[in-house]
Amino acid sequence: MSRRSRWLAFLVLVGGVGAGVAALALLVKREPGFYADAPCPDEWDARERAARLVTRVQDLKNDIRTLKPEWGDTFTAEDLNGFFAENLGRSSGLRSVLPAGLHSPRVAIEGDRLKLGLRYGEGFWSTVVWVELKVWLVADEPNLVAVEVCDLRTGCMPVGAQSILDAVAEAARDKNVEVTWYRNGGNPVGLFRFYADQPQPASQILTLEVADGKVVVAGRSLPDRSAVAAAPPLGQ
Repeated sequence: MSRRSRWLAFLVLVGGVGAGVAALALLVKREPGFYADAPCPDEWDARERAARLVTRVQDLKNDIRTLKPEWGDTFTAEDLNGFFAENLGRSSGLRSVLPAGLHSPRVAIEGDRLKLGLRYGEGFWSTVVWVELKVWLVADEPNLVAVEVCDLRTGCMPVGAQSILDAVAEAARDKNVEVTWYRNGGNPVGLFRFYADQPQPASQILTLEVADGKVVVAGRSLPDRSAVAAAPPLGQ
């Protein structure tokens, strides 16, 4: 092969590798539509929504802790995005609660699917890591919530989930939530049992719905724990 031919072959190889790297970079950097379009209030409204959300969550926790007979609340995507914008942005005070490098979460609720995205990195080299979840309350199993991971990507590139699933399980156990993972048609499904250390918890989740742009959670608490299992659903 002549020297000129070798140079041409080298240039073709370099060009092919460069094109492959560029294509991969575009796939990784491409933002999912829901993240760019996620409903997010303006600065003033975000501050107000964030303050209200903190109060509402604290009130809900107090209702459960003090065994209020019936408790619950509804949270919209706008509520959550307002809190995220105010507290979990690039320079917000609570950013440290997220894993290193992640910030600016956004959530969208489409049908029965919840999509959560977080930006990783800064500026031109940043990307969006996102997950699509399906969440439901397991029938006839007190305080057992199923979470199916329907998709997990960086930009448009699928990513391995095992290390993330292990980290989620470890964090949940620290909060007294027992987690068991299994596969359903190739998708990981986590079974999250709340009040795992209580054979007969005084509080029971009776409603958990993800639909129509909102998350609804409700339940009942009874001082007599033995009566929880026999309690009828809310509204009956």
